[in-house]
Amino acid sequence: MNGFSLTVADVLMKKLFSNAKLLAGAQGQLNVIKWVHIVENMDAAKLLKGNELILTTGIHLKNNDDFHHFIHQLIVSNSAGLCIELGHSIQKIPDCIQQLATDYQFPLIIFHQEVAFVEITQEIHGILINQQYGMVKNLENYAQQINKYTLTANNYEQILMHLYKHLDLQVVFTINGQKPVFIPNIQQNKYEQMQQQASPDYLEKHIIRCDVNTFNQYYGELCLFSPQRVVNEYDALILDRTVIALSHYLLRVLYSEEKKAVEDREVLEQWLNGLSNVEELTHFLQDHHAEITTSHWLVMIHQINKSKSSDLTYYKLLTRNVLEKLEFYPFIIEKQQQLIFILANLRAHETYKQRIEQAITQIHDNQQKYKYADFNISVAVGKYVTHFQAVNTSFLTAKDTLHIRRNAPQLSYFYENLHLHHLILQLQKSPYIMDMMTEYIQPVIDYDRKHRSKLVETLKVYLHTNGQKKDTAERLFIVRQTLYHRLEKIEQLLGPDFMQTEKRLALELILFNDR
Repeated sequence: MNGFSLTVADVLMKKLFSNAKLLAGAQGQLNVIKWVHIVENMDAAKLLKGNELILTTGIHLKNNDDFHHFIHQLIVSNSAGLCIELGHSIQKIPDCIQQLATDYQFPLIIFHQEVAFVEITQEIHGILINQQYGMVKNLENYAQQINKYTLTANNYEQILMHLYKHLDLQVVFTINGQKPVFIPNIQQNKYEQMQQQASPDYLEKHIIRCDVNTFNQYYGELCLFSPQRVVNEYDALILDRTVIALSHYLLRVLYSEEKKAVEDREVLEQWLNGLSNVEELTHFLQDHHAEITTSHWLVMIHQINKSKSSDLTYYKLLTRNVLEKLEFYPFIIEKQQQLIFILANLRAHETYKQRIEQAITQIHDNQQKYKYADFNISVAVGKYVTHFQAVNTSFLTAKDTLHIRRNAPQLSYFYENLHLHHLILQLQKSPYIMDMMTEYIQPVIDYDRKHRSKLVETLKVYLHTNGQKKDTAERLFIVRQTLYHRLEKIEQLLGPDFMQTEKRLALELILFNDR
């Protein structure tokens, strides 16, 4: 037990309790006392906040039913225990009340002689106030020490070990669903078995947990387990200070990784452009992560339109953190207005699209919530490839996907979902084919320019609605008679068969390019 909690067992050792007897509820002796109240009213129990040691003469307890109701109220209020002065009001504690206290592990203490409640109150309150003062002083010292570790520690285990030495409690740290780290080391199956077998009340009193976050994202969980005593407020405060320090340390590590990524820029650019030596690239990847040479890969591009004052450092670190949490290993290149992510997929390839979409959503929601930068982002994901030597292919297809989505942002992020659009893009890259298709629609374009009409727009919507005149008129916000007039003019310029398969395909190809 540390010196910043007072239990029922502690007060029983005090001189004022020398004539007291623990009559029932002995298993609750480790209950923590935060205050002392004298209660002589049946309704007063509802005003309790929890962890109070209650003193009473029992003058309000007229019968067993009143006694039972009163004890039950104290138990529900999470009181630490009850002290009763036997004498004028109560001569004996009924067996049923003793059994109730034992069943709920609620300490029931009796005084056979008259005792000054005011002296008990003064002594215990004095102890509690002194403990609070000492706790604040110790917290300040601990915070200074742990902050130094944040700057000097070579790994997070050093911070966890400092926590263990300070509290002498079992420390459990879990990162992103990985196997827990135990300090001191114990077998994971024994720890999990203990938690499964313990009652909820035991777990609540002997285990405290706190989330570890970086960039407002969940990174892991730090847990304290105390098999010998009940965890207390001081333990919780120390845990909170440690979690803050641990978050700062992890942030420092992420910044260091980002700095190293800048140093790796030349290697990454050669890799993207398909110019890397296979042997050198293999060694480079193994230096970063032993298993990623056998992974599947994809390239994701974030096109960023930002103000000059906006800094991408936070955004890069946040994105890295989110991707790693979703089991991608990222290499990042910042190039002009783009962030290019080369991603090794560390999980089953069937789920990669779902996880990429999840990452994009989390990043967007975080940016909207915290407004840490003023920029807009367009995302494109290249072809999913099965070997790191094919990353260049994923990069080129990601660039094509970005070009397609720039004109049609409602389309999918993924190359694999845009086969027709990529086919059209490749056709558009041929000047001869584009000139040939443009010749067909040129009369409509010329007519619009000369008469300032909207035949091209009408034709686009008409094709998009599969020739449904009602839907076309509604989307263009015109009456049907106006639509009929425009379609008649289009037929005059293109011919009455412009909706036949071959000609319609040519129109869609050229109009898609113009969007």
